[in-house]
Amino acid sequence: MDKTFNSFSTAKGNSGIRDFLNSNSLVIKFAFLLLVIFGFVIFLRLGISLIGYLLQPSDSPKLIDGMVEANQLIIFPQDPSNNGSVTIYRSVNANEGVEFTWSVWVFIQDLQTNAGIYKHIFSKGNSNLDPNGLIQPNNAPGLYIAPNTNTLVVIMNTFNVINEEILIPNIPMNKWVNVIIRCQNNTLDVYINGTISRSINLIGVPKQNYGNVYVAMNGGFSGYISNLWYYNYALGTAAIQNLYKNGPNTKMIGSNGMNDRADYLSLRWFFYGTGDTYNPGKLTV
Repeated sequence: MDKTFNSFSTAKGNSGIRDFLNSNSLVIKFAFLLLVIFGFVIFLRLGISLIGYLLQPSDSPKLIDGMVEANQLIIFPQDPSNNGSVTIYRSVNANEGVEFTWSVWVFIQDLQTNAGIYKHIFSKGNSNLDPNGLIQPNNAPGLYIAPNTNTLVVIMNTFNVINEEILIPNIPMNKWVNVIIRCQNNTLDVYINGTISRSINLIGVPKQNYGNVYVAMNGGFSGYISNLWYYNYALGTAAIQNLYKNGPNTKMIGSNGMNDRADYLSLRWFFYGTGDTYNPGKLTV
């Protein structure tokens, strides 16, 4: 009897649904149309959000991803409305304060270019050049080679002192050197080849700016620059080690980027070798 009742109930239910669909076909079609429109709107919004996420500027851009000649001026505009701009957004303000990291590889061939003045590697700020080769007043940060010596100079603007400096002496010549500038609140660290070289407590709070990023101003220096990357947070020691282990990207880019000849085709390659994984890099032949 239960089976008969269940069969009767099922048949009656199916018949009722069928009758409802047949008698309310216009309502059903309208409801189905609304459902399709609703689903389309949801997927459209998701698609727009996904495209916006994929196309939005990176908070940690790779300004130079490859190798350029260090006497070739490059300017990275900061106005996001301009084509070709690579905007450096303000750093992540963690609980400890301002945080950011810059990483760059340099290959210094000699000190004859711009002898007697500071040799510009890169800086963020303005383009006002002093006779001594320093950019004034904005360096946030600025990286230079000191006059007539293989000493790196890191300059950082603060609200208390316009230019606070760190000197890193005895930078190897004719070898790739990784320089990382890391800021955490008032602490400024400089890493050379993955190892911390100097760490200072800035007198004032780091003063960031909205100025352009300049590379190799005033003729720069004799050599190469590779992988100028920015991070809007302070890299950890493991990430710094990975940057060093990965080495520079020695594929030429820019106006002279057609030189893809293998390093070993130059005799100079053999004379500069020291067993280091990354040295020598790409040299002129």
